[in-house]
Amino acid sequence: MSLVRVLEPEVMDTDEDARAYDSMDHAAVNTAFCDALLSHDPDLGYALDVGTGTCLLPIQLCRRVPTARLKAIDLSVSMLALGRSHVEQAGLDAAIALALVDAKALPEPDETFSAVLSNSIVHHIPEPMGVLREMVRVLRPGGLLFVRDLVRPEAEASLAALVDTYAANDTPYQRALFDASLRAALSLEEVREMLRSLQIPLECAQLTSDRHWTLAFRKPS
Repeated sequence: MSLVRVLEPEVMDTDEDARAYDSMDHAAVNTAFCDALLSHDPDLGYALDVGTGTCLLPIQLCRRVPTARLKAIDLSVSMLALGRSHVEQAGLDAAIALALVDAKALPEPDETFSAVLSNSIVHHIPEPMGVLREMVRVLRPGGLLFVRDLVRPEAEASLAALVDTYAANDTPYQRALFDASLRAALSLEEVREMLRSLQIPLECAQLTSDRHWTLAFRKPS
């Protein structure tokens, strides 16, 4: 029997959660995300990062694309506090604007951003359809929607193997966070069902690793 989705808290807003997340090794995952994103859109322009966490992705993107400008949003005060510190240390205050925003109700008007990206926010949202709909709404015609998240394993043994493989050197608390995130993640079929309702071609969402799905969609001009 396939694992049933078990929701985790929508907001990681304790200092302990933020520090634990920030101290995990995200380098390989973030680099792979940036490589894939920039293969679709090497310029970025004015982009929105939804669920930025501690702002590691926007920092890497701005270092690689100096002309890029990003708005980075999150619903966690603790995550954003660490993110602002990282942005200041990187000297990227002029390129990255951080804001406390609920992704389910973005304040921008329609067609604001040339790219909308998100890494590992979907599994935090109980009903992610509203967030995806908002991302599409604020995306300009011709713009790129690029979303990557964890995929829920089908069995307990598969989940345990992923935790052992990718969190082997983490603390017990960090391993528990990863375990909970995998349980809260969507299956590829659940992702594609949302795309069907949003009239996005189902093939835009694909499995891209043993633990990730990726959505790459160019909004029609």
